[in-house]
Amino acid sequence: MTARKRPAPPAPATAPAAQTSDPGRPISLQQAMDRARAALQDITPLPVEGIASSERDPGGWRIVAEVLEAPARMGDNDLLAAYELALDPTGELTGFRRLRRYHREDREE
Repeated sequence: MTARKRPAPPAPATAPAAQTSDPGRPISLQQAMDRARAALQDITPLPVEGIASSERDPGGWRIVAEVLEAPARMGDNDLLAAYELALDPTGELTGFRRLRRYHREDREE
């Protein structure tokens, strides 16, 4: 009688590569900015121009991002909007609001 081979055990499951922080652990500034950009893309299909400001507060993070609302037909007078996003310490979006709309040439420096 010949011995039958047993099938190899399944490979252990691995954690997804995108999950980089421990649940419940505060996120870093870079992670907060990345999550704010991703959250804004879920809120609006408009392109994110950049992060204008970010700060940690007792409730987590406050990130202000600039969004291109309407490109200019001629010249450099695009219509931009500033959105404030609030993230809890672990990076979950807890709120957002549009702060203002302005033309690129009127941006505060």
